[in-house]
Amino acid sequence: MKIVLNILKAFLINFLFIGIIHAATLCPSISPKAAGTSAPEQVEAILNDVVCSFIDLNQNSGGSIKSTMNLAKKKIIPFIDLEHSTEIALGDYWNQLDTQQRKIFERDIKNSLIDEYVGILAEINQWEEINIFVDDNFSQNGNTARVKVSISLEDDANASATVTLKLINKESWKLYDLEYQSISILDIEKIGYDSKIKRQGIEKLIDKMLSS
Repeated sequence: MKIVLNILKAFLINFLFIGIIHAATLCPSISPKAAGTSAPEQVEAILNDVVCSFIDLNQNSGGSIKSTMNLAKKKIIPFIDLEHSTEIALGDYWNQLDTQQRKIFERDIKNSLIDEYVGILAEINQWEEINIFVDDNFSQNGNTARVKVSISLEDDANASATVTLKLINKESWKLYDLEYQSISILDIEKIGYDSKIKRQGIEKLIDKMLSS
């Protein structure tokens, strides 16, 4: 179960899913740019592209921290709406910030995700054994959607878990939040920022982020 939860944590920073997928049988993948524009089609293309990339990385050079970080920046970060995630994480504070200050918090969210999850991605060596099921009955409200995703490891019936991905479509579908057992990642980030801002003040927090 531990490795499945670690995979779920790592998936926070990238995936939208559709169907039952066994990555090893679907490589090479279809580029998201060549896939259809619907949420399910984009989800499947993004998932296959990322997982196949990690399979190729591990087979050819191993998943070092540096190579995993480079792959994450190329294949994962572009499919996250960092601006929307940051706006939600800051709540009412967002409207107090100018454009430059918002970018500083956005960069902080991005660096936090990379620092926390790249190490997990680098340790995973079971990419070929990952099975993913996406509920076709996802909900959509305007340009946002919620998609339930179940993840398991082949030959291990006990290694499974389900998450809900939150997506937004501006020009394409991107991930902005994840829920596991009704706990939202951005709710946790929001509590953290609120605590820091109340303790330090928003200007001091920004100065601290700039100096780190």
